[in-house]
This record gives sequence, C-alpha cells and structure tokens, in this order.
Amino acid sequence: MNLKTFIERIEGYDPDRDKPQIIADLRELATNKTLLSEHLYNTLQRDGYNTKNSLYNAYAFVLHYSDAYTVRLGFWAPVTSKDESETFIYNLNHTHDFEIYAVGYSGDGYTTVIRKILDQTPLRVGIRPPLGNETTLKLAQDEVLHMQPYYEVHRQLPPRCMSSSLSLIIHAQPSTTSAQAWCFDEDYLPTYPGIATQETAFYEHTLSLLGLE
Repeated sequence: MNLKTFIERIEGYDPDRDKPQIIADLRELATNKTLLSEHLYNTLQRDGYNTKNSLYNAYAFVLHYSDAYTVRLGFWAPVTSKDESETFIYNLNHTHDFEIYAVGYSGDGYTTVIRKILDQTPLRVGIRPPLGNETTLKLAQDEVLHMQPYYEVHRQLPPRCMSSSLSLIIHAQPSTTSAQAWCFDEDYLPTYPGIATQETAFYEHTLSLLGLE
C-alpha cells in the first residue's frame, strides 16, 4: 500500500468504530519499504533542504500531517550512554495526549512497558495514581501497539539494533477534556505535565543555530 491510499482509507474511518481496519491498514502500509525515500524525495522537491515541515523531532519524520492525525516514521537506536538514552527518551515513564497506533517497521524493535491509570482523577505532582499491572510489548516487525491518550503510562526500552516504527497518531480534541500528558519518575509519581520538554527545547534550539527552523 502507498501512503496516498492509506490516507484516503483513514479519512473514511470512524476512529472509535473502525479500529481493526486501522490496524490492518497500518500493517499493510508497513510492508512498503520505500516510504522514507519517497518522503525525502518529495520533501526536497517541495522545500529544498528546509526540514521544518518534515521532522517531528531528532529521530522521527512526519510523513503526513492534518488537523485530525499524523503519520510518523520514527527511528530507535541501541544506546551505550545516559545521554544517548535521553535523546530517544528511553526509560521515561510518560503518558500521551493523543491516541497512537504503532507498528514495527524495521529492526528488532524497542520494548514498551505499559500500565493503565485506573481512574480519571486529575494528576498531581508527587501523588501516585492507582495503576494496573504491567504489560510488556516488543514492537517487532508486524507487531502493533495501540494506546489511548492520557491514561496509559509507558516507557520505551532500546532495541538491540537500529529499528524503526510507523505510527498513526490521532490528535485529541482540546475541547473534550482538561486532562494532560504527564511524565512520571521510576516509582510512577507524577513529576510534571508535558513530555520531554527539556529535550524538545534543546532540539529546537539546535535547529535554530543551524538555521533550519
């Protein structure tokens, strides 16, 4: 399947009702191993070497963006130091403010450890919410991860070899909830709202120094 066909199908689905079809189509899209080369070619034709519209962060490419969803191709490297681990936000317990489907695209894939937050009481710094049991998934090729926004805490562990994952991110509608994404410490105590804000700020500053913003 090519990206254009995938987008056409996704735009015809109901995100709540058509989850099995979304998973099946994402798996089929992941069999297309020329997604990155096609994306880079099209981006160079459109923007030259300006990366502002094609990079999500230091290790992920935005293949498609709309107000409703994003299609993203992310890369995950094995690490040998704490600094490298922080670049890929490994071992950071966090939630997301979006629904995500991810499928292993290449390599052995990162491992994710997930715990559900069992009630929807607003989170507070230093107060641990009630949590479900841990579940672990290794995002190998053709394996699919699906997480809901706000109430699933997870952390990623590095793969054994360079890997990539293909994701469909369904944006939450701000008017429907006051919940936020949060980061947690190793004991699952909430530390601050937002995800890796320091890392994101450093990345954006680096782009500005290179004149690539």
